[in-house]
Amino acid sequence: MKTFSVKNFEKFQHYKDRAPPWIKLYNGLLEDYEFGGLPDASKMHLIAIWLLASRSDNKIPYDPKWVSNRINATEPVDLALLAKRGFIVLDQGEEQYGSEMLAECLTREEGETEERKSKAEPRSPSAPGVSEDFENLKKVYPRRKGNYGWKAAERKFNSLVKTGVDPKAIIASARRLGETLSARVGTEYIPMPASWLNSEDFLDLAVTAFQPNCDDGLIEVVNQDQLDAWDAYGRQVNGRTYPRNKKGGWRFPSKWPPGYEANLVAGVEKILTGRGVQ
Repeated sequence: MKTFSVKNFEKFQHYKDRAPPWIKLYNGLLEDYEFGGLPDASKMHLIAIWLLASRSDNKIPYDPKWVSNRINATEPVDLALLAKRGFIVLDQGEEQYGSEMLAECLTREEGETEERKSKAEPRSPSAPGVSEDFENLKKVYPRRKGNYGWKAAERKFNSLVKTGVDPKAIIASARRLGETLSARVGTEYIPMPASWLNSEDFLDLAVTAFQPNCDDGLIEVVNQDQLDAWDAYGRQVNGRTYPRNKKGGWRFPSKWPPGYEANLVAGVEKILTGRGVQ
């Protein structure tokens, strides 16, 4: 029987026993460029396939109709697309079986518009030095056995920098990762960089990496009103909100975003003046 597996399924699987009642689903998935590029139907199919993998010891028949029935899909399941994007892997000896479907998928994607192709490798003109910083990340990232997937990692790295994450925090986090997983360096148990950048572990390390040194000028903000103000500032300046660490906060240069307190005081004074209070 021709089968496939979910790539890096160990990050979803909580238990060694089969058919766990639940699996991990990281909120960093919302920032995963590869996942975001999938059609909406394929996104939901992939999540359902993760659940299906938890019930089948990550060994699923490479049969779109069978998978569609098992996950109660109302639209055709495109396994070839998920395989091409690297979310599922044909089990050993099954690559030839999937080659025709993959070729069909490639032909279909050749009709994409130039606008869509231009988004395949996003670059951030407002973040100078990103390429150099990413090269520094590659130098300090712990050595692992197997493929690193640097292209996907670079896309995620650039995305994080665009949201306001300091590249130095990412690089320092990678160093700390090597320290915390020193016994695993050189093995397949070191996560692929893109997977790590999408994980809660990265968020935790990004926060703690600079804690021994207080000269970075950043403070951890957990107050919800202050976080809401920073998110509003982020949407205005960068077009998006800021990430969160495991405590539900993030590190910023001040408690309130630039100009917030001044605008707040001006607003209060305007209200008081309007009421005749001098």
